[in-house]
Amino acid sequence: MRRFIFGLAFVTASCAMFPARAEVDKIIHVCDRQERLCPEFRPRVKAPHGWARDEAASLKYGASMFVPKGKTFGKAEAIIYAEGRYNEVRTELVQWIATSDKDWATTSGDHAKITTLPSVNPKVIINRYDNPSLKDQPIEVIAHYADRDKDGNSYVVRLAVSGRTEAAVLAAMPLLDKMIVGAKIP
Repeated sequence: MRRFIFGLAFVTASCAMFPARAEVDKIIHVCDRQERLCPEFRPRVKAPHGWARDEAASLKYGASMFVPKGKTFGKAEAIIYAEGRYNEVRTELVQWIATSDKDWATTSGDHAKITTLPSVNPKVIINRYDNPSLKDQPIEVIAHYADRDKDGNSYVVRLAVSGRTEAAVLAAMPLLDKMIVGAKIP
């Protein structure tokens, strides 16, 4: 019995020290010129090596915005961002992405294009979004995966590389793959 209790205590402590899932944190902050409170659903991801979280841009856009060290959000050729989208009805990931992509395609113009890319994790769906009409981010690659918060609420997490040029986005793509591998995706 003593071994069982010790083993159970060890497993409990291990789970507390090393969470089994990535998780999404709910953060409430003041927005709209101090007129209301806005939720932010922030996935627990770390800045890639050589990059830093831009606090001002993160607050403004409600997502964790990462830029190369020494750059600011407005001056970086490429950015990486992480955001959680609340999935109240727990829509399956494939269906959630299909609906989101359909909405994006109908508002993006005739030359917009979506291409599915290979993923380092079978639970992650990666799409490339090309929209030449957008000057600041004509190319974006988004990795989507399902996650939950500590209360069991469902989210779709989007890890994205966005940039002004294809070369800038492609140069940052290995960092996106490392973030996917580093995330504890359920």
